[in-house]
Amino acid sequence: MNIMRKFRAGGASAPSPLQDEANSNPQHTALGLMHLKKLFSEYTHPSLPLSEKERDDKLYNMLPLFCKVFGNSPSSDMMEKFRDILAFCHQVSRLMVSEMRRRASNQSTEAASCAIVKFLEIENSEESSNGWMLLSALNLLAAGDVSLVQVMTSVSVPSTLVKCLYLFFDLPEIENPDAAENGSEFTPRERRILLQKIFVQVLVRLCSHTSPAEELAHKDDLTLLFSAITSWCPQHNVMWRKSAAEVLMTLSRHGLTQPVVSYIHSKSCFSPLKPHSCVFPIVPTPIASETHSLKNLNI
Repeated sequence: MNIMRKFRAGGASAPSPLQDEANSNPQHTALGLMHLKKLFSEYTHPSLPLSEKERDDKLYNMLPLFCKVFGNSPSSDMMEKFRDILAFCHQVSRLMVSEMRRRASNQSTEAASCAIVKFLEIENSEESSNGWMLLSALNLLAAGDVSLVQVMTSVSVPSTLVKCLYLFFDLPEIENPDAAENGSEFTPRERRILLQKIFVQVLVRLCSHTSPAEELAHKDDLTLLFSAITSWCPQHNVMWRKSAAEVLMTLSRHGLTQPVVSYIHSKSCFSPLKPHSCVFPIVPTPIASETHSLKNLNI
């Protein structure tokens, strides 16, 4: 069964082929975990100094193994069986933020959104897709212990992903969305659907905790979610508006600490209800004509 059918049948958290392989043989999983520990130890304590690119390449090579080992096991296993999980989480989070900023730097919003999406979308296979594997690893980590979420928050993963979500409103329409591509089982439309599902799942999992909500307020990026659900966007990007609404609803259930509530009021994200009005009382927070400025998004 391919990944698209799994998503349709089981939702965004359905296991991938990498996870199926791990589940089919517990011995392989145990060996994989031992190898992962060895690789990460060599990464953190290299015998020779490594360049930044060499360090990133080594981390990318670990991601498929990490997803294979922990992809369909209880999230508590990450804390119990991988003692370096917090350090691993920090490095994966750092790499994601670095990759997003690199692709947004000195670009128009459309060019930045296209570069980010191209990086994150799955290619011919999971293991050959660095961005997809990076996002998949973050998705597993975001489902883990609150300490993992706090590590991700300290590196600015929530605010970085929210900025990316806002940029996705500027994505151009997909050309030939249902055209089969040589060497790939995915059409361009399927790639985008898969990305949207896992991207929003990462943000929903993060915003089920208080620290990401407070980070979004502290970084002044919470207004982007309010603006996203009220601003116009082309029809082909409506799914990203729905994603923003899902993230905001999750945050409203789990993240309304006093600092977040104070921020929402100070930014006038809500307007007072008028008598007999049934209009949803959220008004857009104007961020553009500067809205679509990467400088203002500070990604």
